[in-house]
Amino acid sequence: MAHYAMICPDEAGHLLPVGAVGRELVRRGHRVTVLGRAKSAPIVRQLDLPLHEFDVRGIRYPLAPLSWVAFGLVGASWLVVIRNLLRFYAEEILRLVPRALEELKVDGVLVDQTVPAGGTAAEHMGRPYVTVCSALMWNEEPDVPPSFTAWACAEGRRARWRNRLGYAAFDWYVGPVRRKINRWRAAWNMPPIRRIGEFDSPLAQISQLCEGLDFPRRRLPDTVHYVGSLAAQRKTDDDHQFPWERLDGRPLIFASLGTVPFPANVPVYRKIAEACAGLDAQLVLALGRWNEAGDRLRNRLGHLPGNHLVVDFAPQLALLDKASLLVTHGGVNTVLEAICRGVPMVVLPRNGDHLGMASRIEHSGAGLRASFRRCTPEELRRLIQRVLSEDGFRQRARELQKTMVAAGGASRAADIAEEALATRRPVRRTSRSEGES
Repeated sequence: MAHYAMICPDEAGHLLPVGAVGRELVRRGHRVTVLGRAKSAPIVRQLDLPLHEFDVRGIRYPLAPLSWVAFGLVGASWLVVIRNLLRFYAEEILRLVPRALEELKVDGVLVDQTVPAGGTAAEHMGRPYVTVCSALMWNEEPDVPPSFTAWACAEGRRARWRNRLGYAAFDWYVGPVRRKINRWRAAWNMPPIRRIGEFDSPLAQISQLCEGLDFPRRRLPDTVHYVGSLAAQRKTDDDHQFPWERLDGRPLIFASLGTVPFPANVPVYRKIAEACAGLDAQLVLALGRWNEAGDRLRNRLGHLPGNHLVVDFAPQLALLDKASLLVTHGGVNTVLEAICRGVPMVVLPRNGDHLGMASRIEHSGAGLRASFRRCTPEELRRLIQRVLSEDGFRQRARELQKTMVAAGGASRAADIAEEALATRRPVRRTSRSEGES
């Protein structure tokens, strides 16, 4: 059987879905090795996959003081963090992956779309690769807003010009990453990459979304496949620490803004608590796995209005099985986990592709969205009451649940990856429902 490698960022939101495909390939008799840093180790152990650990000594994290100042002035320093991480990942991948592929005798590679250098490293070594979109797809299409915007899907010349400007801005934003990759491609006598879409595999591209949850697309390559959530049915963490006995039988509202203790979350936790105070429902508010920095944020949080169940750790999948509503920041995996259980939601997108995910949820009819920073407790309360009381939201979430499950998940993704990597030929959609809406 074949030996495959996985290349993706070392965050759980990427490792878990791509790793689910890896686990399915292992179940079929293949070997799968994760290529990454030591930071990946806890999640890789959870996946029960081997880790080929990179030695990143000597690879410097890029500094961009002018960018920090420029983006900081508009309150978007996180954009600098993401771009610098992409540049760091690119240098790491281009230096270290070719040797790893040779040493490990890898036959093919699964590359997360957010690591665009991965395909170049595989191509340089003559290995076939498949692109896996654990986040929203970056694919450019004039009628579809970029994934990092909160824009609604709209038709007409003005909307298309707006979208084109958005894609041009994104292309400029990732320009330093593309230029770094192209310097290595030039040294390896490979043609340059000119647009972001050229980083994707010509053999197959796998997306976690499903028909009905993405905006309508008319120009996707026929090698793009919607397979639904890859990790929504994963084994849950131990939940013995969660106080299940405190659930009182009222409709359950589960709220989570992710596991990372962002300082910007603190006022939003207060808004959620105030919005749910007095409702005929029980709020379970998960603050995440708090570290020392998070402890300081918890102290800043202080007492919250309402008699809610506030915990650091929450067994998310088990709670979603019981929930009537999810309040979320719009992380792709959390949203997909809710859809796979037919749970409607209110989305408060924080940044990045949370914005695009919130727009898609509202467009799909499975929930409503509000501004992360500007919404008031009163506005949030009205949205929560609407989603709880109007049957259309839950009905639409359940319709999407059926579509998501039917898309095939990790099993279908493994079918596509197995065929593409074994034959080195494009795997094309066999029906309209696989990739077009």
